[in-house]
Amino acid sequence: MLDNGKISWKQITLLIVLARFILTLSFLPFFSAPPKNQDLWISTILSFPLQLMVALPIFIIAKRFPNMSLIHVLKSYLGKFGSFIGFLYAWFFLHSSALTLREFGEFLTTSPYPETPIIVFMSISILFAIPTVRYGIEVIGRIAEIIFPIIMFSVFLVVVLLAKDMDFKQVFPICEDGILPIVSGAFILASRTKEFLFIGFLMPFIKNSKNIKKSIIYASMILSLSSAIISLIVLTTFGIEQAKNRTFAFYSAVRLICVGNFFERIDAIYIGIWVLGIFVRVAIYYYLTVIVTAWILDLKDYQPLVLPIGAIIVSLSILMADSIVELEKFLSYKIYTWYQLLFSVAIPVLFLLFMAIKKKEPKKT
Repeated sequence: MLDNGKISWKQITLLIVLARFILTLSFLPFFSAPPKNQDLWISTILSFPLQLMVALPIFIIAKRFPNMSLIHVLKSYLGKFGSFIGFLYAWFFLHSSALTLREFGEFLTTSPYPETPIIVFMSISILFAIPTVRYGIEVIGRIAEIIFPIIMFSVFLVVVLLAKDMDFKQVFPICEDGILPIVSGAFILASRTKEFLFIGFLMPFIKNSKNIKKSIIYASMILSLSSAIISLIVLTTFGIEQAKNRTFAFYSAVRLICVGNFFERIDAIYIGIWVLGIFVRVAIYYYLTVIVTAWILDLKDYQPLVLPIGAIIVSLSILMADSIVELEKFLSYKIYTWYQLLFSVAIPVLFLLFMAIKKKEPKKT
């Protein structure tokens, strides 16, 4: 095996949560998606069962092949075509890494550091991620364990400090446009949880894989609850119209915190905590890109791929869009929803159908 490291089911849960939740703290993309009104917080809660449905195909594959990654399963059943699908997943993880870097750079250059070139932040981030990826999945899992409580405590602290500025009248009327837009919004939110793919690709490294069901349920529950809290903070602080017009709505809410005349402008602390979370997201997608590529090429060591793939990630993050406006068009629910569902749901479902119809036994790889 290319990496001898092992992680627990709790660590894979934290990796899923952190990788998905950390961008919610900054971009809040669901404010521009249905229901596009104050019922958004209801959509975040209803997304819980839909996230379980999104994770179901990967869960079935993981239970059927507990000691194999999805790449090895695809290659065993589909041969060269399985390797081709593997390259598509390698691209998906590579693209996700570049997207994260670009969003990270756009946030820092748009809000706190507008005079610093975006390439500086992206290059520094990838330079810190390189040794982490080299050390392997076990180190990434341990870092997630350290960072997760810090981020959750920071969100709790923001809720407490902003309580006096919240106006819960902003969440009314409820179901203003009916239930259909709320359900549609829940579906869009659930579709963005592509991080359940981590389970399919990291199964060989999970020590107690029998607890994968717990991992999926807990991750979905934490993500739904935390997204509901974040959306309520922003809604009750700004109202739906102001929230939709703010690129970094939660960051704007944090900047409002003022306790007395001495405790204010804690946004610098928030940025530091947010950077820690982004680091975990970049590291796990970077690692998956490298390890999946090594598996496809049947390499004995993934280390030679780390530096060149890191360079590709930075280059792609620069070239993928000319501005944050163009980036947000791609990340809108009309495009990005289906792009993610192709990899997280469609391909696994089609593979399960193929297995059910052909009833083939896997070849040895």
